[in-house]
Amino acid sequence: MKRISIIILFLSFSFLFLSSSKAFASSESITSFDSKINLEKDGTFLVKEIIDYDFGTNSKHGIFRNINLNREIGDYTQTISINFIDVKRDSRDEPYSTSFTSSQASVKIGDKDIIITGLHRYEIRYKVQNAIGNYKDHDELYWNVTGNDWQVPISQASLEISSNFPLTFTNGLCFTGVSGSKEANCTVVNNFSNFSTTSFLSSTEGLTIVVGFPKGTFPESKLYKTPVKSGPIDPRLFSFLLPVFIVISLAYYIFLPIYVLIWYFKHKKKSRYGTVSVNFDIPKDEKGKRIAPSEAGTIDTARLDKNDIVATIFDLAIRKYVKVIELTEKKGIFKIKKNEYIISKLKEYKNGGLLDFEEKLLDKLFEDGNDVKLSSLSSNFYTTFQEVEKLVFGSLVKKGYYTKNPKNMQTLFSVLGILSIFFGLNMILAVILIYFSRTTLGRAQKGDDLDFRIDGLKLFLKSMDRNYKWQAKELAIVEDMIPYAIALGYINEFMEQLKIIKPDYNPSWYSGNLAFYAVSNQMFSSMYSNFSTVAPSSSSGFSGGGSSGGGGGGGGGGSW
Repeated sequence: MKRISIIILFLSFSFLFLSSSKAFASSESITSFDSKINLEKDGTFLVKEIIDYDFGTNSKHGIFRNINLNREIGDYTQTISINFIDVKRDSRDEPYSTSFTSSQASVKIGDKDIIITGLHRYEIRYKVQNAIGNYKDHDELYWNVTGNDWQVPISQASLEISSNFPLTFTNGLCFTGVSGSKEANCTVVNNFSNFSTTSFLSSTEGLTIVVGFPKGTFPESKLYKTPVKSGPIDPRLFSFLLPVFIVISLAYYIFLPIYVLIWYFKHKKKSRYGTVSVNFDIPKDEKGKRIAPSEAGTIDTARLDKNDIVATIFDLAIRKYVKVIELTEKKGIFKIKKNEYIISKLKEYKNGGLLDFEEKLLDKLFEDGNDVKLSSLSSNFYTTFQEVEKLVFGSLVKKGYYTKNPKNMQTLFSVLGILSIFFGLNMILAVILIYFSRTTLGRAQKGDDLDFRIDGLKLFLKSMDRNYKWQAKELAIVEDMIPYAIALGYINEFMEQLKIIKPDYNPSWYSGNLAFYAVSNQMFSSMYSNFSTVAPSSSSGFSGGGSSGGGGGGGGGGSW
């Protein structure tokens, strides 16, 4: 009896082994996926994929390869162009057909009248355009080599990068695994130009690489604004919130229109100032103390923007707290000259009579020393901007020019208006609320008075022509007008007239290789572009943003 049990157990294991061996023999796999990329100076590159595909005992016609065309970069989309050149099987030309959608390029390889089995080598060549990433400090190839949509395992994968021109590699990373994985079962060798996996890739796992180059190596790629996508509402969430929505919508329908109308007529501007006349003086409060340029710009538009930050920098320079230094640097492999600006601290500013938001700005500029390159602020200044914005509005509310932060009021009206549209219970109310969100400034009567005088100053700044030359010549504080011209949006007009009135103007707070007038416009625009006011969306494969399945390319394939 014991012998019979042993025989049955042996036969059972033998059956399972033979079954699994047969299943393995008939299963499909990629024994090798080797890719070669040849980069060209215009940013295009040629891809050659060598895929050793084992059909096992399965009878198939060939394989298909899908390649993704869209890559999300923050709020933008980078659309890649693919042009298939030729396809070979076992070193011979093979029939193939291509198809394209808005998101994917596909090539179907094989002959429907021919059946194949076993191991075959496929060579696919295609040209890629608009796939290089361009960032503030580097160019980058972020490429999904194999794709993560293969339903068969890949024994090994590799990538070799070359170029038809002298090329410098500055960095390189690789990732493996399913989409989103940060595993790195791969090696990077030969000065970041060769990549290969070090372990088996299961189905839906792939190899992704990131290579960096000096800034300016390749032309700028084209990006397109990504449309806002709205997903379906979870039915369970809807059923839970529906009673709440109904109660809120009824409250809006009955009470909110009455409240909004009462509020509007109560706060509606009652005074009439008549026609704006030219004002030659910088804004001052009722005690004769000047209003800072950024405060004047905020009163004028009911928001703090980049112009106001730049105006504050120049205001602090004129007041001898900082100095603006212009340098010419040679950047890139072609050593192209590029202007760089440095803001240098001249004296201590703590407890020096500065406003809170001015101190906050200087704290940011000089957090790492007494000199800061303007370009270094482009990626992380937005947090400081938000703090400065709160301090500016807090100062204006404290001084009585605003009743409350208008940004909060405008956001509230926008939300209420959108909710009214969503419920569809009162479209008239929705229109009123959205209109208020655009026009409600929250200024007090005192703020309206000051805004009227600022409007007069704007007339002077944008039209300082021959009719006003004598006034400008008499202005001992004409230099002090520069920050206000920046904050109020008329710096170009003001500088053109100042060139005529004071052609020899050479400010002591500026130092550079070129005369002040020769770089002033570029200086203003450079500062404006480098002060980021919103958080950037990471899209680079470096700095923790990379993963398997990221970047351009990718897709997958299978057999048919």
